[in-house]
Amino acid sequence: MVRDDRHKRIIEPLSLLLCEGETEEIFYSRVKEICLKNFRTKVDKDLKGLFNINKKINDRILAFARQNKKEAIRLYCCVDRESRYGQVPELDVESIIDFIRKEGIEQVLSIDSIIATKQIESWFFYDIGGIYDFLGAPHSRRKIKKYKPPENFGKKDLHRLFEQFGKDYKSGKRAGNFINHLDIGKIVSNCKVLRDGIELIRSQAKDLTNHIFASGE
Repeated sequence: MVRDDRHKRIIEPLSLLLCEGETEEIFYSRVKEICLKNFRTKVDKDLKGLFNINKKINDRILAFARQNKKEAIRLYCCVDRESRYGQVPELDVESIIDFIRKEGIEQVLSIDSIIATKQIESWFFYDIGGIYDFLGAPHSRRKIKKYKPPENFGKKDLHRLFEQFGKDYKSGKRAGNFINHLDIGKIVSNCKVLRDGIELIRSQAKDLTNHIFASGE
């Protein structure tokens, strides 16, 4: 916790990233390392999928707030859309905000979402060259243009691509080595949703204004 020792007060909130699954946890840990290293950011343990996602987020933030009573928290829900269109199944930020208010968890300053369309694996295709490099694919067999736009592709397509070169894509912790080979900077530069999410985190990172419990809201 960043504190001003002269006045014994918090001078910067914690940006808490709640991740849908292990793959997201690994990916956002790299994003934190590369893009958010100068900000107070914590990538929290995964939420085990979208099922009952609102309750999982409610339970986790309640527990985290109780365990870290002197923190001011900005919460970011990092999940997949599972589709090119529409909303994330079940995720309801307004209902989570209502829960925070009902429970009186005034440590939580704001809640936002960063949503991968359609899956976190879709974003990996923004570095299709890096994927081919990881697979050791000869240039004669690389079909870069085939995987554009990346949001048209997902986990199944990544599985098929790996199989073409005698490998097996495993999500979760087993994807760590692969994700560590990806060019995060290239993905961020080309993925507007992720880039906007990072900019939102940065823009709010030092703001202690209490939006959720602000007067008149």
